[in-house]
Amino acid sequence: RLPMEWLTMPEAFQDATKLPGIPIGYVTSIIGHSNTGKTTLLNHAMVSAQRQGYIPVYFDTENAFSFEYAVKMGLDATPVYGDVQVEDIDPETGEISYHVENRIVNWEGNFLYYNTTKLAEQYGTFDYSTGKDTTKNRGEAVLEDIARCMQELIIAQREGEIDQGLVFIWDSVGSIGCFKEYKSLSANNMWTAGALSVAFMKIVNDLIPSSRKVSSKYTNTFIYINKVWMDNTTSPTQAIMRTKGGNAFKYATRLEILMGGQLTAGVKRLTATAKGLNYSYGTETKIKVLKNHLNAPHNVCYEGPLVATDTGFISLDSLEDYKKQHVSRILKELQNMADNNVNVKESDIKFEESEEED
Repeated sequence: RLPMEWLTMPEAFQDATKLPGIPIGYVTSIIGHSNTGKTTLLNHAMVSAQRQGYIPVYFDTENAFSFEYAVKMGLDATPVYGDVQVEDIDPETGEISYHVENRIVNWEGNFLYYNTTKLAEQYGTFDYSTGKDTTKNRGEAVLEDIARCMQELIIAQREGEIDQGLVFIWDSVGSIGCFKEYKSLSANNMWTAGALSVAFMKIVNDLIPSSRKVSSKYTNTFIYINKVWMDNTTSPTQAIMRTKGGNAFKYATRLEILMGGQLTAGVKRLTATAKGLNYSYGTETKIKVLKNHLNAPHNVCYEGPLVATDTGFISLDSLEDYKKQHVSRILKELQNMADNNVNVKESDIKFEESEEED
């Protein structure tokens, strides 16, 4: 086996978890309520993967990935512009007309990005119940498409068509159904759990961990967000956080990270206002290692606070400097964009916190 390697995370992450980052060659899960910093963590992993010579492969089944946000955090991605037809509606007559604008239509760089549309375009003719291609495209992505894509990329890597390690990132388990659900036109969590177990068994139990061997030319990594739900039926006194899709990945996951609290989000929303301008500049959250099956001395489970901002994680100790430098600059830029001839001064800015207790 190779020595332990890491996708380096910011100092705030390292201080809170006592880990250098996300382990390379392992399966890592991230759980938590909405808006607790999970996507920020994924973006950091994507940026670090790219900087450290790996190809990030991002599966966006939430269809919510922001390239602009990732670029602010350091992702090397170039916008591709094209002409887009934009609809205009006359507010008085309701008449519809169109004009053409030059807008960003895609992004290029050393990464692979799949949303549900791209997955359906690439794999929508495959019938997972028969294992054969069909002439009709289902037009809808299913979770088996992601597993198939991952295996194809690993095969291409082994055959020399890809000459870098791969970091697979999925946002998120529980946001997309399985092929059986698509066929039956109904949702069934047990079917999803079964499909996850079957489709990803070889990936999480063999292909990812075996890539850590000395005999493997490249090391591959799998990081995923797992959507959660609160189970009120098990305990009469307290709800328990459960992962959607069951425990399909639980045993193969070596590191499990919780963002925010378990009962509620447990975060503080940080906002700044000045003369009618409003800017939500961050979320004070917590990060906790719930499960750690890494080798000693890295098998630690710590927790601590940090702040998720639009440029990434920072520590609480850095927050005042961030507010003075970054937040003030953004508010002045907002003022210029608004073109309201209002001069925003440092003394005009009010910082507010709205707390959501755990």
